[in-house]
Amino acid sequence: MFEEPFRWMEAVSTRHSYVREKLKSGQPVIAVPYKHGALVFSFSSQAGKVFEVYDRIAMGGMGHPADVEKLRMTLLDMAHLEGFNRSAQDVTVARLLQFGIAPSLKQNFEEVMRAPYLIRLLLLELDPDGRPNFFRLNYDGYWENLKNGGAIAGHERVMDWIDKKIAETPFAKFTLEKAFVTACKIWEEGKQQIVSDEDKNDENSEVIFTLKDAFEKWGLEAGVLCAETKRKSIYRAIEPEEIEKLKAAVL
Repeated sequence: MFEEPFRWMEAVSTRHSYVREKLKSGQPVIAVPYKHGALVFSFSSQAGKVFEVYDRIAMGGMGHPADVEKLRMTLLDMAHLEGFNRSAQDVTVARLLQFGIAPSLKQNFEEVMRAPYLIRLLLLELDPDGRPNFFRLNYDGYWENLKNGGAIAGHERVMDWIDKKIAETPFAKFTLEKAFVTACKIWEEGKQQIVSDEDKNDENSEVIFTLKDAFEKWGLEAGVLCAETKRKSIYRAIEPEEIEKLKAAVL
């Protein structure tokens, strides 16, 4: 199909631009540690951005809902197969990414006659000692370990800015409530990084960049991995009552 290498490279570059443009309408997803585990959350007009993947693994996703769901099911199937063939302790995010989903995403992205996945994923886990690990997976199969937590967003500038603010904040010393409130404020400040440049003077802009607007227009979806729980499952979704308490604390 592509006789000359530069034509293939041009096609791949076009796919990068296409996917990034499609992702710009998505809302950032943030994952941070706290004193007893890890937290992931995002605002959204529809449910389906934060999930439990396996015993000690959770996921936040942004992009096309169908693509997010397809990759969630792929990760879920891989995790259960790995746990059955080996053991539950052998199911780690690094293994799922390195030997499973990341190579498949890379192959899909470079086959330019196939539709690319419109996604970014943020995965978090607690290791057997209760320490949180964070990973970011890109639509082209590239993944990275985020030492102190991080974010996924449609705008690269927003993602980099939030990553920097999270790295500067001692979330691992915070209670869950304090970590949640602080991360929400970082979400708001991160959104304002693009609004100040692109939409501040646009009277027709509908970009939401304040927490007050976000709470009014969207729902907050969040999950927690807690090492201190006495339940068998260490993952739990944040209850509506907790969200209302958080809302009162940040507004």
